[in-house]
Amino acid sequence: MNDQAKGLRARPRRAAGADAARGPADDARAIVVGAGKGGAGVSVLSVLLASALAKRGKRVLLLDATLELGNLHVLLSRPPARTLRALLAGEVAPHELVIPAGERLWLLPAESGAEAVRALTPMDRARLYVRLAGLMDDYDVTVVDAGTGLDSVLRAVLTRASRLVAVATPDPAALADTYALVKVVSVEAPALPVDVIVNRARDVSEGDAAWQRLQDAAARFLGRRLGRLGTLVEDPVLAHAVRTSGPLLELDERVAPFADALLAALAPEHSGRSSA
Repeated sequence: MNDQAKGLRARPRRAAGADAARGPADDARAIVVGAGKGGAGVSVLSVLLASALAKRGKRVLLLDATLELGNLHVLLSRPPARTLRALLAGEVAPHELVIPAGERLWLLPAESGAEAVRALTPMDRARLYVRLAGLMDDYDVTVVDAGTGLDSVLRAVLTRASRLVAVATPDPAALADTYALVKVVSVEAPALPVDVIVNRARDVSEGDAAWQRLQDAAARFLGRRLGRLGTLVEDPVLAHAVRTSGPLLELDERVAPFADALLAALAPEHSGRSSA
């Protein structure tokens, strides 16, 4: 394999002595992005959040945890040189799957319909994800695209997650599924902070109303408060970028306030606290 290909797969290295100087404030953090229902825009928001965090000076790993239905490499137009099939076959190590996606941003892609991954048992999927999650220590922040559905999101949040960003839409069925996700996470990982982004709203007021319905239900039936990251209004520019595999990373300023809020929440003085 030529040197250029090796460089594309190499893990970013910290400067000599950097690990010794790291303190509790520099511990790797994992932000899991997921939804209870498809069509919420989890993958697009994962990309935008990861890019926005990288532009704030963090070394960010974008991890596609959907395993067999990966599309982050498609959204970013970054075809992987190696795949999870090679990892499962023992041909490569996890870090050899990582590819650069932008300045201070790296992507760990998933597969797309590979039989070897689809055939894995739930236990083997969990073990595979734990192996991939071991790469988090090489980065300041990891943004995990957990996709949709309880199983996929739970697998991610139960492995080194610092917080969950639940993506909802104003659709009543989507809100019901988001509440179900929050309910299960509250049982399985009660100390994990949960923040909500309302995506694809017609306007901010619709997004605010959707979040309020979720918060009211969570407070009444679960006794917890959800973090409120805000609302993303349906955006034709963003939709066009997704449909055409366009310059998605150039649109990350749409989620800049969300990235700033997450960085503030990940600060050491907030670690372990529920979102307010």
